[in-house]
Amino acid sequence: MASVAKPTPEHDPTSGLADRVKRLIELRTPETGKRPSYDQIARSINDAAGKNVISGAYIWELATGKTTNPRIHHLEALASWGGTDVRYFFDDAYAARVEPQLNLLWRLKASGVLNVALRTQGLSDSSREQVSTMVDHLRSLEGLEERGKADSHLPNL
Repeated sequence: MASVAKPTPEHDPTSGLADRVKRLIELRTPETGKRPSYDQIARSINDAAGKNVISGAYIWELATGKTTNPRIHHLEALASWGGTDVRYFFDDAYAARVEPQLNLLWRLKASGVLNVALRTQGLSDSSREQVSTMVDHLRSLEGLEERGKADSHLPNL
């Protein structure tokens, strides 16, 4: 995973913002998938808002550093699309803290695991254990790693 750039006295905050916009898009891109276009991102944001909030061209301007004075509502919409707070674009400590969580969130969502996990909400401990046993059995049938070994590469949250 890419590291978050630390600002220096001569650091251009606009390029830092551009780096964060690109990084947020990267985090939302499934490992085996294609990066969404700027127009697709804008469409997703606008559909969620129920109105025209941002354009693909403006997202491109943010990602390339062409826009030097973005409006906060645009950054808030982009942050919301990325599953984070607007502080992600300005606060180095916040960004460093949430990036592993965002990475995990979008990996889980892209793989369908998050949907399965959310569907177990409200089930008894016994039923959740049965789901876990079924998953272990299916992993074994497909020749995949055992449960404990697969968790070792996930970030500590």
